[in-house]
Amino acid sequence: MSTTTRCAPRLLLAILSVALLVPGAWAFHPHGFFDPAGNGTVTYVKWPLSAFDTNGDDDVQADEGLVLNFEIGNGEDGFDQAEANKVLSGYDEWQLVSTSYVGFQMGQNITDPVELTSGTASIDAFNIVAYESEDDIAANGSVVGDLYEVTLSAYTYEQAFVTIGTTTVQVPAGRVIDVDSVFSSSSRDIESGLSGGFKSGAVYAGGLTLGIGYSPLDNIDLEASELAGEQIENRVVAVRNFDGSIGLRGTTSSLFNEFFFYDDGGNNLVLSMQDLAPDDIAGITFMYPRTDQDLFFDLNQRARTQARDGFPSQPISGAWIRAWADTDNNNVSSRVPMFDTLTGTYSNTTDLNFRGHFELKGLFKQLETINEQSFAASYTVTCSEFLPLLFTDTLGIYDSTHGAFNDPASTGIVFDTLFPAEVFNENGNLLGLASTNQGTPLVFNLQTRKIVSQTSGKTLDVILATGRPMFGSQDQTCPLNVIVGPPVDDGGETPVDGQKREDEQEEKLSAIRAFRDDTLLGNGLGVAIADTYYRIAPAAADYLLGHNQITVMARKCVAPISWVITNAEWMLGMVGVLFVAQFLRVRTVRRKVVAAGCICMLGLFAPAASALMEPIELSEFVTRADDIVTGKVVEVESRWVQNNTNIVTNIAIQVGESIKGTQNKDGVVHLQYPTGRVGAVVRNSPDLPEFKVGEEVLVFLAAQRDGYRVVGGTAGKLKIAAHPRTGEKYVFATSMPGHIRLEREIAKMKQEKAPDGMKLANTEGPMKIDFTQRTLVKLDDFVKYLRGVDKEQAAHTISASSSAKN
Repeated sequence: MSTTTRCAPRLLLAILSVALLVPGAWAFHPHGFFDPAGNGTVTYVKWPLSAFDTNGDDDVQADEGLVLNFEIGNGEDGFDQAEANKVLSGYDEWQLVSTSYVGFQMGQNITDPVELTSGTASIDAFNIVAYESEDDIAANGSVVGDLYEVTLSAYTYEQAFVTIGTTTVQVPAGRVIDVDSVFSSSSRDIESGLSGGFKSGAVYAGGLTLGIGYSPLDNIDLEASELAGEQIENRVVAVRNFDGSIGLRGTTSSLFNEFFFYDDGGNNLVLSMQDLAPDDIAGITFMYPRTDQDLFFDLNQRARTQARDGFPSQPISGAWIRAWADTDNNNVSSRVPMFDTLTGTYSNTTDLNFRGHFELKGLFKQLETINEQSFAASYTVTCSEFLPLLFTDTLGIYDSTHGAFNDPASTGIVFDTLFPAEVFNENGNLLGLASTNQGTPLVFNLQTRKIVSQTSGKTLDVILATGRPMFGSQDQTCPLNVIVGPPVDDGGETPVDGQKREDEQEEKLSAIRAFRDDTLLGNGLGVAIADTYYRIAPAAADYLLGHNQITVMARKCVAPISWVITNAEWMLGMVGVLFVAQFLRVRTVRRKVVAAGCICMLGLFAPAASALMEPIELSEFVTRADDIVTGKVVEVESRWVQNNTNIVTNIAIQVGESIKGTQNKDGVVHLQYPTGRVGAVVRNSPDLPEFKVGEEVLVFLAAQRDGYRVVGGTAGKLKIAAHPRTGEKYVFATSMPGHIRLEREIAKMKQEKAPDGMKLANTEGPMKIDFTQRTLVKLDDFVKYLRGVDKEQAAHTISASSSAKN
């Protein structure tokens, strides 16, 4: 037997194993990476149980939890005790989830520690919740800046020895070492004007502390937001509180990195992130599960491109998958987005076929109305572009596994664009998100324990068993088609002979396909076999096309298999005879029978993964920035400082054009942040912008003692990219806070009737997450606009100064 022939079964078994074990992208956005020491498996950044179980009894009670040490001052240098209690109540929202074992407790009070740029950011296994005062900023500069708060997490990327003080300990991969959160000097002012500001900021910081990343999931009411001038969501889903009472909540994730509000019914706006949305509950339950998990179910599927007949479809990476729930048990009312994920973000990209996999994890099986009536939760599922951007590379804020901290040499997954939005429907998907309510509602059947269509009663496995992906077109590369192959005319075959051969080949396939449709799809095991076959089909077909000897062997098996299926009833009678005969035959004969059975199986089956912003606009960034420049990142270097107790990253940007300030073309501006990766240890904050050598950016910069910081964190860094066809440069945001502000600023540009003859691309109507509603602005036009804003602001400042003198 040749080496190729011997390896074929092993290869096919490996393909099958990968198809069954590949992870999807979860229905929330946990922080993680592909562990190089664990064969590339996903490792989630999280705390060990011992961090919460302080008495060591393998359970977390109300008086236990992760220790947070608060900076208590005189009202200027730190929180007062009442403020610290408000902050802790925000963290406590995460421990009120009964299906999770997390907990928090207040540790010792600390007094005005060494400031954020040094000691507070030290990796010392001492968790601090600090307050950045005006004196701190004057002495050391600010990292919090225009953000409400910043959370810095230190963790290990792979197993490492970490020195804390004078002790060196071995820490496994994915283990959190230290988390420090710092609230801005303006947080006290916001709290006085918006009760609940401290708690809201702490809910957000608590999610980051526990290893859950930013979420783009929102149910913002665009019309109400436009009228109010703030992000407004509706409270639409009834959720049980810790005390057993029931109340309405929104579905916008508390990890949505932007302040948002709800109307309490009396025209009063209340911060809405003070309690957890269903997506947050699912996330914390997955990361730190306890007790009965039978309240939830998972949906694991694929998204591919649309393709014409005869052409293969391709897996879509970075597609935004959302599950839209009927929250009031009323089919007439509009569904709301309750869970989301991105395809491929938690799948290792060594096999590109898995870039389109996703897993909506932690969907609620049942919901309640506000009147406490239970009903089966039903979801319609959509697939669309994540952000309406023409140019995208790694969105590391939402896709941590492929981010630069985890693999500095990686460019990450390229988020695919220019594919139509789809709503899943069992009778054929609907295009566009306007049809969300017309999608097939999926529910979890508590009796059969299967996901079923609420419309037809069919299980999702049966609906998709023939290889149809949930979104996009099926990859038509079927191994059976490769094995049988089209008729080949070698020059001596008449048309009649050719037709005869085609009829014979179709006859061979018809019996197998009938067996699939009439027998396999009629039971759960058969559905699983068919689904697995179509998942591995493209890879198996590619292998067969490249190995002619294996294809010839498989081709010889098709006719006998077809005959066996066609004569199944007659063969059934022989099974009993063979069953008895196997005990009577000699060992050699038994070996032949087993070998023949393996060949038959081979013939049948061998063919066969933003910062919490203050509510300020982008135009305010212009006011707060000392310099606004475009440029290219020429250096990004992370290193240990302060006797290997702190990591900083130095960034150098070569100036291309100065929009505001005194920087000269080709000059270099320097930034430094207390984040980065050195060896196996990472210091990370999704609140702060990341830079990569070679990327072109537009940044709003505030001068500090030791360089610059970016105004507005991630929102203050915009990316510049050239159109792939015309070469013309456009500017766009790389975070949700930046995206929201850029959209608003473009709307202002439009209202000003495009000064200097600028032409904007596709700015009609409000922004929608849909590929037909792209909002792009040319770099030259945006630069002119920013200069106009700066000039106007300067004129107002001079006018105000003159008025004051008079």
